[in-house]
Amino acid sequence: MPSEPERKKVAIAYCERVTAGDVEGILELFEPDAVIEDPVGTGPVAGHDALREYYRNIVDNYGSRIETGEARGSHEDTFVALPIVVTATIGGKASVVNSVDVFEINDACRITRMWAYWGPSDIR
Repeated sequence: MPSEPERKKVAIAYCERVTAGDVEGILELFEPDAVIEDPVGTGPVAGHDALREYYRNIVDNYGSRIETGEARGSHEDTFVALPIVVTATIGGKASVVNSVDVFEINDACRITRMWAYWGPSDIR
């Protein structure tokens, strides 16, 4: 099982790769059958093919840049929570989204699930 610092590094690497626009690098962090929900309540995106399409859209249309807060671990050897601030172009204008992303990370140190907690009032 990966240590808590190793799991936190995966969550940080995810943010770095999204900021870099590295879709294939993002996918390397996920298990092939991984599921994300971003934001929670909008339905799941599952598997590498769907994730590739999802992140290609993010990279091509939003130009997201992510700044991270301090990652938080759990007493279980699975979860990491990461407060983030995303700057992106939404509807043609720069917007800032405050989120808390929660990652479930397996024994292989890969993401199996990711939930992004943000809503309309978290966009400015």
